[in-house]
Amino acid sequence: MRSKFAIGGHPLHATLVGIPIGLFVWTLVSDIVYYGTDKDPMWYDIAFWSGIAAIVSALIAALPGLGDFVTVVAHSEARRTGLMHMALNLGVVALFAIAMVLMLDDGAVDGGRLGLVLALHAVGVGMLGISGWLGGEMVYRNHIGMIPEDAEAERDQQVRHGAAPGSARPSHR
Repeated sequence: MRSKFAIGGHPLHATLVGIPIGLFVWTLVSDIVYYGTDKDPMWYDIAFWSGIAAIVSALIAALPGLGDFVTVVAHSEARRTGLMHMALNLGVVALFAIAMVLMLDDGAVDGGRLGLVLALHAVGVGMLGISGWLGGEMVYRNHIGMIPEDAEAERDQQVRHGAAPGSARPSHR
């Protein structure tokens, strides 16, 4: 089913998510490099600012994702997958926000806070991987955000997902 938030048929959520994904992973890499380079402060700063950029860009990417959820996914058989995808992504943002607070004013340059920040970032990136897999499930299995080949295929998708007026949702699955 087509995304309601698209430019030229290309869904905005799928277009935007690459930025926060890269920044979340880069934040974790920067943590590891900071820890492995005898704690060079440049890498601490890179991790801190990359984490902030990841949070901001994730929230921006979430806007069309939420729009797609409300207008398409919530009315499809992919509803449960969409809810899990959204919950995991919000969890990732929350973990990185907690880490950012711990890192404020060089609060995690060493000791237990540094280990906690590294753990929060690692768990967040792991959750991001699961969330991305779920996003792929919605696209490739449920055809959410895809452009149907023709009008007949689009009607079939609407009936399959229970989105067409008067259509019945399939009882299997």
